[in-house]
Amino acid sequence: MKVAVVGAGKMGREVEAVLRDRGHEPVLVSRGQPFPAGCAVGIDFTRPEAVVENLKKALSARARYVIGTTGWNDRAEEVRRLVEESRGGLVHAANFSLGVNLFYRIVAEAARVLAPFPDYDPWVLERHHRQKKDAPSGTAKTLAALVESAAPGRKAATSLSGALGAGQFLVSAVRAGGIVGEHTVGFDAGGDEILLEHRARTRRGFAQGAVLAAEWISTRDGVFGFDAVLADLGARV
Repeated sequence: MKVAVVGAGKMGREVEAVLRDRGHEPVLVSRGQPFPAGCAVGIDFTRPEAVVENLKKALSARARYVIGTTGWNDRAEEVRRLVEESRGGLVHAANFSLGVNLFYRIVAEAARVLAPFPDYDPWVLERHHRQKKDAPSGTAKTLAALVESAAPGRKAATSLSGALGAGQFLVSAVRAGGIVGEHTVGFDAGGDEILLEHRARTRRGFAQGAVLAAEWISTRDGVFGFDAVLADLGARV
């Protein structure tokens, strides 16, 4: 299958390598280039402000699309409308790592178990390389939403001008060096603490998930999260 790799940065190169390993033909697309003809799917790891225009080009070429770029949620409804009107297909995720998506399930269950015990005060910390543009990361926001949904009344705060308010918990970000991606969710009761952590050692895991999503969406219509891909693949095991 010919797959357009939209964005020739570090993630784009990882995606290219995984596509070749799985027998596909990657076509690299740099900024400003048209979407290449003959590609069944495009995989986008570019910039938030470029996502919608990149998607439009892919849909015009009758290609499905995978978005691994974060920071474009303010245009999510527009993206859904474009895909549905063109009868196209899209998979998007804040994080395409299989491990992170399993981590979501672990955090959701831990938050549910601890919800009746309000002394266990939650917090979320994410660490990434200094070039990452959005903070907190999309993954950290997803983790915070899982904690919120398990305990109504809990609300995430991403900045502080004073002490945390009642029911608030802090979502923090660190940007330094070449950190690939680390996410920690803690529950602190003063006397003890429960820590859950996921660390990405390389970008390979993100690329593998994006390629799995591209293979899956190539024959489907609609807008999906990566959880739909994993649920379908898991049912086949």
